Amino acid sequence: MKKIIKNAIIVTMNKENEIIRNGQIEIEDNLITYVGVTRESDGDVIDAKGNIVMPGFVNTHCHLAMTLFRGYAENSNFRNWWMDYMRPLEEKFEVDDCYYGATLGMLELIKNGVTTVADFYLHPEETARACVDTGIRTNIAIGAITGKEILSQESLAEAAESISISPLIKPILYAHSVYSCDESQFNELNKFAKSNGLIKSTHASETLTEVGIIDNKYSMTPIKLLESYGFFDTPAILAHCVHCDSDDIETMTQYDVTVATNPSSNLILGSGIAPLYSFIKNKINVSIGTDGAASNNNLNMFKEMYLADNLQAGVLNQPRAITTIDALKMATIRGALALGYDNLGRLQEGYLADLIMIDVSRPNMQPLNDIYNNLVNACESNNVIMTMVNGKIVYKDDEYYCNADYRDIVDHCNKIITRIDNK
Repeated sequence: MKKIIKNAIIVTMNKENEIIRNGQIEIEDNLITYVGVTRESDGDVIDAKGNIVMPGFVNTHCHLAMTLFRGYAENSNFRNWWMDYMRPLEEKFEVDDCYYGATLGMLELIKNGVTTVADFYLHPEETARACVDTGIRTNIAIGAITGKEILSQESLAEAAESISISPLIKPILYAHSVYSCDESQFNELNKFAKSNGLIKSTHASETLTEVGIIDNKYSMTPIKLLESYGFFDTPAILAHCVHCDSDDIETMTQYDVTVATNPSSNLILGSGIAPLYSFIKNKINVSIGTDGAASNNNLNMFKEMYLADNLQAGVLNQPRAITTIDALKMATIRGALALGYDNLGRLQEGYLADLIMIDVSRPNMQPLNDIYNNLVNACESNNVIMTMVNGKIVYKDDEYYCNADYRDIVDHCNKIITRIDNK
């Protein structure tokens, strides 16, 4: 049955950045078939009551099951956080712990208006199970997740098949970093990407320590080392890119590279502030990730948009270094393009019906003098009152409509942490 969303302020994110007041969206199966002014049409009606309807957020860098470690290792720098806390904790994981941690993360994302997430973490088959049970669109990493894996074309094919259990799932190839993975692992990923048309991703230039280690070992930056490995020969997403110099940026402009910025995580771990203005000025695609809740504490794209926009203004003393529409594009259409979708991230005919509804009646959203500004600088995750993925409502008015029971998931997660703490 056709779904009709009426009486909406539609933030389309189309090429004209069009906003349609008193608008209507029609959806058949999982696709948008009409976006425009209100008209007569038959179907199941969802009355937006004058609220904003916009594309769901696309989170291009996350470690979902690390939600289990929210609040651990506070006030640590990156190396201390990773080596002294995260890795020892991960060694205590049982396989299905990742299912419960990933599911909790997905439920948090759905409530916060995220409809697509790229996840890079242990036991990807458990993340796939969580995707099926929550209904969120997910790009799941396979490859050198820890750096210890021995990769081959056969092992990558088997891994891709093992997670492909839903039309909402796409594999994404992953090597953790140039300091934890070797050239042979990157070579295998490069070959598999070329033969299967898959996106690749890695952490890059996240900390000054990383840049120094790679320079001492290879006499080049992490970006130049990745180029020497052929990592940029097919589309790639680089997470963080906090410490990139002008030569790095010039290199990146020559390839189909996206920077997935994670401002909250970089601030919390004392890693720095990425030069997003320079990336955008040089026409490098920039998308937004939350990173994991262990280095961020929540999975909130509104916070990340706010920081991505305003940190540049503060650091550069340029209030318009990044505009609010830039920040919104990073969180929607630019993220979708980074992950290889050409029909996601906009409210437009023929696009996937992944969208959210924002309550504008609350005090923080009034008055609506500038809708883009309100969404980036005033809106909060609690303003999200509906999330739809692939034409299906998965969250509405504080209720989940999926196969994961929130209270059961929370109970399991707390038992997992109790078990790990007792070890």
